Amino acid sequence: MKKSFYGILALIISLSLCLPLASCGKRLKKYTSTYFEHFDTYATLTLFASSSEEYKTLDSIFKSELEKYHQLLDIYNQYENVVNLYTVNASAGTEAVAVSDELFDFISQAVHTHKITNGYTSISIGAVTSVWKQALNTHTLPDEDILAEAAKHIDISHIILDSTNKTVTLTDSKMSLDAGALGKGYAADKIGNALRDAGCESFLLDLGGNLKAHGYKPDGSPWLGGIRDPNELEGSLDLSINISDRALSTSGSYHRGFELDGTVYHHIISPYTLRPENIFSSVSVICRDSYVSDALSTALFSMSLEDGQMLIASIENAEAVWIFADGKIVTTDGITPTT
Repeated sequence: MKKSFYGILALIISLSLCLPLASCGKRLKKYTSTYFEHFDTYATLTLFASSSEEYKTLDSIFKSELEKYHQLLDIYNQYENVVNLYTVNASAGTEAVAVSDELFDFISQAVHTHKITNGYTSISIGAVTSVWKQALNTHTLPDEDILAEAAKHIDISHIILDSTNKTVTLTDSKMSLDAGALGKGYAADKIGNALRDAGCESFLLDLGGNLKAHGYKPDGSPWLGGIRDPNELEGSLDLSINISDRALSTSGSYHRGFELDGTVYHHIISPYTLRPENIFSSVSVICRDSYVSDALSTALFSMSLEDGQMLIASIENAEAVWIFADGKIVTTDGITPTT
């Protein structure tokens, strides 16, 4: 889950530069839609279209795809005629669950992501995150014995995937999948694909601060994403970055949580310490796919800087910005601000 501030900042930056302009012989106008009922956050689409009819068609696709992936990746609710993550979790320890191609693809990618991030971004951590979610809601620390017991049920090897029959089996009856670090990024990629397939040549998606942009504005300028230092200390970073045909995700410690005895307890849980880490205030990742930027920003947040730098260097065309809790800022070499 990401701090909505970044999405709002990026939206303000991009929209302030957007005016109806002539392109390719037709006059394009900017349109914006925002919905609040999916993924427990806001979802905004900004695009250029030649008519209100074209916009309405694209907005209908946006809303339909948003609802589809919200339901598919929901771990709290079941829906009529939908086999989703809730269904898979409810069948843990009992039987294989036949799932759709989309859900099988998501879980398969999540298992692969667990491997490449050395478990720092893990779909199998649900038993632990559910304990922390209750703690964050009540502003109390979780019982250590309960947390230790939950940690016995996060082994990724207990997810069995059958690619032939498209089934998922959780062999541990107390295992629970959690898509929180991956779901919005995955949905943004899929929604973006649907919009491109429908002929949309220029758009910016913002799913709770997970940004994905396609094409350029009619005047040829890029879509921009914003990164600022949440500490707002002297010398803080303030970047506008070209994200056309790229994605930007930020993980931060300031969105959901509380402070107790000088320590901040937030929603990004390390699978190794079983608690929130506070080395950084935020970590932002820019790369081609929203799913990857979402997953990597989560992983890097709980890693040491050195391990995070090695991981980001292994991902093609990926860049990152680390903002430490004390205000120190580190970026990869490819970070270039746009004025």
